[in-house]
Amino acid sequence: MKKICIDARMINNAGIGTYLKSLIINLSKKNTEKECFENSKKENFKIFLIVNSKDKEKKLDVDILNSKDFELIFLDAPIYSIKEQILLPFKIPKCDLFFSPHFNVPIFPIRAKKRMVTIHDVYHLAFFSKLKFLEKIYAKFLIRKAALQSDKVLTVSNFSASEILKYTKAKSDKIEVIYNALNPIFLKKEKNQKNLEKKKKAKEDQLKLPKKYFLFVGSLKTHKNLINLIKAYEKLEKEYPEIELVIVGKNKNLKNSIDIFEILDKNKIKIISDLKDEDLPHIYKNAISLVFPSFYEGFGYPPLEAMSQKCPVIASNRASIPEVCLDAALYIEPQEYNTIFNAMKKIIEDKDFRKDLIQKGVKRVKYFTNENFIEKHLEQIKKLL
Repeated sequence: MKKICIDARMINNAGIGTYLKSLIINLSKKNTEKECFENSKKENFKIFLIVNSKDKEKKLDVDILNSKDFELIFLDAPIYSIKEQILLPFKIPKCDLFFSPHFNVPIFPIRAKKRMVTIHDVYHLAFFSKLKFLEKIYAKFLIRKAALQSDKVLTVSNFSASEILKYTKAKSDKIEVIYNALNPIFLKKEKNQKNLEKKKKAKEDQLKLPKKYFLFVGSLKTHKNLINLIKAYEKLEKEYPEIELVIVGKNKNLKNSIDIFEILDKNKIKIISDLKDEDLPHIYKNAISLVFPSFYEGFGYPPLEAMSQKCPVIASNRASIPEVCLDAALYIEPQEYNTIFNAMKKIIEDKDFRKDLIQKGVKRVKYFTNENFIEKHLEQIKKLL
């Protein structure tokens, strides 16, 4: 039996955490037996997960981390830290494959025959001038180390693949593009209408959402372009004072983030910084539209999450976003807040256009299935082993 070790310490992060959950849930025996091996030879692996001991106590991931399908190895060291680099090689057991879901790979020798890494994007290199000196040194060294030292480099879009080739000396035949899959929570359907209405009322009471609102979901890092979104909203608010803006995201422990709380008193803006995954579908369903004006994304989950809940999407025309959304989004130029304003206004006023966008979104999101996601990961794992 082949042994695989996965660094799962970022399982509660936003984008990478969603990626890890999709991967780990689908690698569990009960899922692989039912879904992932219908059209291929079944393989069983012994899987080690390196986790933070605090994550095991969190209800969100207790089903994953308490599964008998995995052997847990605990490492309480901050991501991107010297402590992480010192301790991680000792925690990785003797195995056939070590898989890192982020570029913070161990720089010292490890007891794994092969290495695989997922580099979601190279934001730290593309926005190099925005980083502090030590951040620049660390990011440049580690991303290149991850790309060159790993036997296989996975990434989440053709855009990110081109960026990796641009900023590192990795060989193109080492890089494989695998699109992300939606969190299964966005695919659940409540068949009982009474239960659906009951849950909806409970969520409304719990979250205290405005009656009418535009929505942003993501971290509060500067490249997410919240400043221009807020400028656009300020202009929109003058014409539609009943409409509010809901921001779902956090800046705690994030580098290069904005202080969103400085502007809360000036606008009808509700910020939700501590939210369970299970609450997100309801927030999407009731929004006028998601607005996703980011300057840079390796993939970008929120537009697809919104589409799955029949929430129309306004999105940036930059980076991987058009590749992921295709014709299922209304695109804006993120540098110009007036284009964001005009798009928000169009969604409000053109009901037929909004309906058409929703239909295109429902169709587009079907492409990003868990079956495709896990089959392609397993294919790369098998090739390495």
